[in-house]
Amino acid sequence: MKTRISALMDGELEGHEIAETLRVLRRSPELRGEWCDCQLIGDALRGERGLDMDVAARVMSALDTEPTVMAPKPRRVIEWQRPVLALAASAAGVALVAWLALAPGADGGAPAGEARLASAKQGSALAPSTPRLQEYLVAHQAYAPGGTMVGGARNIRSVAASGEGR
Repeated sequence: MKTRISALMDGELEGHEIAETLRVLRRSPELRGEWCDCQLIGDALRGERGLDMDVAARVMSALDTEPTVMAPKPRRVIEWQRPVLALAASAAGVALVAWLALAPGADGGAPAGEARLASAKQGSALAPSTPRLQEYLVAHQAYAPGGTMVGGARNIRSVAASGEGR
């Protein structure tokens, strides 16, 4: 087969032999390698220069000839900016907390508000006179919307007021 490849390269084969040899070359990697070797030998005999396969050396020489471009320096923060910005952020934080605490309608003192509510209820509440009404009051306070003792009904102790101490 090597002689047929050589004959193909020299142009000595006829039409049907060319087609058959090319079909065999397509199927066999070894014969394609022989084809490449024969091409290189022919190029060397004719004095033709082949492709330069030393790509790394060409890239390195191209990099050596290129001019070096210097990147600009990054912009530095001015020395006084950092402390001034920190102070401004702190002042903004204090202002936000003060605004939230002193805003109208805000519960700034939630425990004090509950204490006022509890004292107002104590003064106006009348003690139920029968145990049946006491159970009703406990159940109502446990399930009433907006009640201060939601879910705490099992901890409530009912106290009956007697008319004797008055």
